[in-house]
Amino acid sequence: MATKLLLPTRSAEVARLQAAAGRLALTGEQRSWLERLYEQALHLPDDTDHELLLLLTRTYCRSEPIPDYYRYTHLHVFDWFLAKHADPVSGAVLALETTLAALDEEECAADPGTERVVRLDAIRKHLRTLPVAGGPAGRVIDEARADETRAWEMFALASCTGFTMSGQHDEQIFLRTVQACELSYFVIRWLASWVVRTADRDVVTAHARLRQLSAYADLPNRLFHLLQTLTPESFLGFRDATGAASAVQSLNYHLMELALYGYDARKAPIFERHEHLRAVNQYPLRVVRPLHLAVTATAHPGMEGVLREVERALLTWRGRHYGFGARYLPGLPGSGGTEGAGYLKSFVGKDAVATVTPVPPPTHFAYR
Repeated sequence: MATKLLLPTRSAEVARLQAAAGRLALTGEQRSWLERLYEQALHLPDDTDHELLLLLTRTYCRSEPIPDYYRYTHLHVFDWFLAKHADPVSGAVLALETTLAALDEEECAADPGTERVVRLDAIRKHLRTLPVAGGPAGRVIDEARADETRAWEMFALASCTGFTMSGQHDEQIFLRTVQACELSYFVIRWLASWVVRTADRDVVTAHARLRQLSAYADLPNRLFHLLQTLTPESFLGFRDATGAASAVQSLNYHLMELALYGYDARKAPIFERHEHLRAVNQYPLRVVRPLHLAVTATAHPGMEGVLREVERALLTWRGRHYGFGARYLPGLPGSGGTEGAGYLKSFVGKDAVATVTPVPPPTHFAYR
């Protein structure tokens, strides 16, 4: 029988506190204690508990300019996890499986026979078929779960990222889906960046990477299919608890679009409004060479066909995103200072932006 994994004592206490009734229910004194813990942990000797305390309490830090969206989504923990993997795609697949498995466990504990569990299990099954270095993702997942170190890292990732604001059950699927979407944006961008960097000197390998990208481009659609098991009423029941956190602040998303289509001047006011996004308005990001132009320049008919598959999948996703906003936020403003569904509708269509500067898109995981 496998040994049950447990957090060290202090880390377990911090996790229990945040999970008890939702983070919004924390008192000012408790928040101050968590902030002090983070500052103290910065100076503790390196050990497992020290590392976990940093992960568990960073969102309460006030000495760092962390946008609300990142305080909500715990993306710094995903960056910690991905940094342990030489292959970013394999690391992201393991993070996706960990995130979806944690949600699956929550949902099965509540009611194993729901449509949500059926859709969730279908995504996890699909995830195992996706291509990673050395074969299908299922093999990488199974090997990681059988490895003591990797299994611990996956347990730590799940344990440090599942804290909702409202404490309501349905917020779990929202939070976990947002995290999974961030990972899919990262993988899509990383693969697109790889194709852009290599298409003009190794078209055969670039074509193989583009086909790999095509396999991941549909992930956001599958995740939104899962998210649609929320009713508008249940969504509005916890939306206010998320405060000023908004996916408009997602640097991973904007960098993915930058890698695929180039700089979109229509978004300049949004980028300027949020300090961590302002770099997208500036050189060198605003002259990044997008995937579309890099592929077109190769005049490789096979690559152009795969690119159309990628673009169709992401067009469908943007349409569904708009549909979600129209259904779940009818007539309501978006939490990021936008007009809500109207903002999403204006960006359903995308055109590649011409640029003569072949600056490669960035490849880091964006977590602020």
